[in-house]
Formats: sequence, structure tokens, C-alpha cells
Amino acid sequence: MLTITGLSKTYANGVKALNDINLTVQKGMFGLLGPNGAGKSSLMRTIATLQQPDTGSIQFNGIDVLNDPQALRKTLGYLPQDFNVYPRVSAADLLDHLAVLKGFANKKQRKELVDGLLAHTNLYQHKDKAVSGFSGGMRQRFGIAQALLGDPDLLIVDEPTAGLDPEERNRFHNLLVSLGEQKVIILSTHIVDDVAELCPAMAVLAGGQIVQQGNPADLIAALQGKIWHKTVSATEAADLEQHLPVIAKRLLAGRTVLHVYAENAPQGFNPAVAGLEDVYFSTLSAHRQHAA
Repeated sequence: MLTITGLSKTYANGVKALNDINLTVQKGMFGLLGPNGAGKSSLMRTIATLQQPDTGSIQFNGIDVLNDPQALRKTLGYLPQDFNVYPRVSAADLLDHLAVLKGFANKKQRKELVDGLLAHTNLYQHKDKAVSGFSGGMRQRFGIAQALLGDPDLLIVDEPTAGLDPEERNRFHNLLVSLGEQKVIILSTHIVDDVAELCPAMAVLAGGQIVQQGNPADLIAALQGKIWHKTVSATEAADLEQHLPVIAKRLLAGRTVLHVYAENAPQGFNPAVAGLEDVYFSTLSAHRQHAA
């Protein structure tokens, strides 16, 4: 179990990236949703011991993470948002090199580990190809392979499906699901569908604060009967946004579909089946209003 208490971080330029974060994450997949700039990467980097917070504490399975970062690193797997590789180095050689850095000194054991991880991530047939030439999805799968070195108990993946095509995104989802429920897996993303499809627990981060958390199905159920939709022109949409609590809008066949959060149906609006996007957008809308 991962427990975060009172975590805050302000950078030298005055940006307050984290503001009193309190969070408990059990084993299994946990989704951290938030827009760009919400503080997700700052939180992930802090948990991964890549930076120190100003205040707060992090505990993981009896490890005081901030006071003993090396103990956490021994049981941590981390796929950062930007995963760079050496040019002209094959997948097998690079993963072998990373295994050495991870402490695997026995060459035979290392080869078995590397081959097994490449097979698990469906990259074994590409093991002699340079990772720098991999597609985005293949590179992300290689990123998971290196993150799994040493069979970590805590796995952090930061924006792993951004930029992937639907087929590679589906492959990546299946890979994450195959890791089972025996690890704490934190999926940090701004893509709502990733959390909806994978995570039994989640939180929404905005402005460096946790502004919503819970089980996605329960959060969705709490919104049923309070989300209304209407398809309008762009001009009508602009007018309605001035008078109604519009939480989201999207285009459909050249027209604008508005979603409104309200206890009762606004005139001309029909009930909508609430989804996790509605939870996300209504949460962000409430946060912006509170901050204004």
C-alpha cells in the first residue's frame, strides 16, 4: 500500500506544483487523471524519488520513501512521460544494460530475464532491432519491459498512451492488465478512457490538488440524472455557455453537443447517460469555479 500525506512542492520559479496531497493507493491499477499542468508528473517524480517535496511524507509497504529513497528504488518500476533511448542499440542489448544497472550480475540469469520480458511485452521478435527505430507503441512496451526489471512491487507509468494509435493503445492496455493485481500500479494520464477501461480506483488532480477520488463506477452513478445534453449550432453553443453550467462540448457531424450539469433539465435539453468524462469535466468545472 502507498500512503501519501501532506505532500507539497513549490518550484524555484514560484509555481506551486503540489498542494497538500493526501492519497492512499491499494494494490491493483490506480488512475490519476488531470489536465496538462495539473501536477501529475510532479507527483510521479516525487513518488519515484527523483525530486524532494517541501513538506509531507510517503510510505510504501513499510518504507519511508523520502528518508530511504534507495529502499524504494529497489522495488520500483518507472516509465516516465519522456522515455529516451541510446541510438543504434538493440532492444536485447539495451535491456541487458539496464538489467546490469539494476544489479543483475549473472549473465545467464540476465539473458533469461531479458528474453522473458521481451516476450511478455511482445517484442521478442524485434529484440535485435534498435529501440530508437521502434514505433511509439513498441517503444512504450519496451519502456514497460525495463520498468519490470526486478519484478517491482510499485509500478508508475506516466502518460503511457499519449500519441499511440488505437491498435497500439489496446495492446498497451492488455499488457498493463496482464500484470495482475499483486502490484501497486499508478497510471497517470489525461486520457479519460484509459482510466475508465483499466482502473477500479482513481483520483482527479487539478491545480496541484486532489479534487475528486473514488471508484469510477460509484462516481458515475452519483451523476446519473444530473447530466443533460443538446445538439446545437456553434452560435447557439456560445450563447448557452453564458447562461448554463456547461461542463463539456464536442463536435458531432459539424454540430456542437453540449453537456450540462444541473439538478433539473434546462429547457430543450434531454437526459444523458453519465460517463467518466462527465465526472472528470464536472469536477474540473467545479474546481475552476471554486478557484475563481
